[in-house]
This record gives sequence, C-alpha cells and structure tokens, in this order.
Amino acid sequence: MSLRYALLGIISKKPVSGYEVVSIFKEQVVYFWNSTHSQIYTELHKLEKEELLEHELIIQNSLPNKKIYTITELGKKELINWILNHSVKPAKIKDEFLIKAAAFDILTIDEIITLLDEVIAREERILSMTKEWKEHFTKETSKQNLGAIITSEYGIRYAEMYVNWCKWVKEFISSNPPV
Repeated sequence: MSLRYALLGIISKKPVSGYEVVSIFKEQVVYFWNSTHSQIYTELHKLEKEELLEHELIIQNSLPNKKIYTITELGKKELINWILNHSVKPAKIKDEFLIKAAAFDILTIDEIITLLDEVIAREERILSMTKEWKEHFTKETSKQNLGAIITSEYGIRYAEMYVNWCKWVKEFISSNPPV
C-alpha cells in the first residue's frame, strides 16, 4: 500500500515521466522501500484509474512516446490525508544478508571475512553516491528538496551503521574465534 504514496510523493514535486519516476524511486527511496519496475508501472496505472494522477502523452519522433505524470488535486488530498492520518507501523528489517549472517556458524572465518568485505565495499560505494546526491540537493535548499535531504541523510546514516556493524563482526570473530 505504501508504494502508491511513495509514487504520489515523488510526482507531487513536479511532473515526471514513468522512466523518471523509476529512476527517482531507485535513487531516493532505495533506503526505506524497494519495488520492481513492473510494480511501479502497475501502480501508476492504478493511480491514474483512481484519478489520483493524470498524464500527458508526449509524441517523440526518434524515441518512444512518453507519458508525463502529474498529481491531481484528489491525489494531493489523498497523499496529505495518508501522511497526517495513517498510523505508522513499526519499521521492519528485511535483509537477506542478515539471514546469511544468522547461519555464519557453518562457514570458515575466511569465508565470513570475504562476505563481510564484499558488503563493506558495497555499502561504502552506496555511502559515497548518497553523500554526492545529498550535496546536490543541499545546494538548493527549498521546501521541495526537504524530503530528498532528510531521507538521503537517513541513507547515509544507515550505510555508515551497516559498514560499522560489518567491521565490528570482523573484529568480534577475530578476537573470539568459534571453536
């Protein structure tokens, strides 16, 4: 259900194409929600049928035609109502690596270290990209960028926590090798 509100929130900032919605979603919402390309497009169509979004078809000669989505007044009301009146459920962690970590008992220390180093490298790349992305939005502080700034800060803190946790695990298993 939250996917619809993530999409309404993205489109409430400015009219965007479906491709731009997918790109923005993957850049800005990646830390707290995930969704596939097909789920996003399916939800865009539902939102349009419910008259929460509308689109303008742009005819392009050398490229495929594209739809530019705009939030309707009904869509804005729906989004505001959800933000103000929908109770927030406790956060859930759904992390495949933690499932792997729970079974580290069957691996060698070298195998565990290799996996942790891969995760550290991934999270450090994400951290670097997110810091650049946040800097881009911070240069032009405006109400329209508020959500991007505060959620990118969450992403930075999350990636830093993940890197620190992986380093802690490496230190822990080095000083407390399993018997």
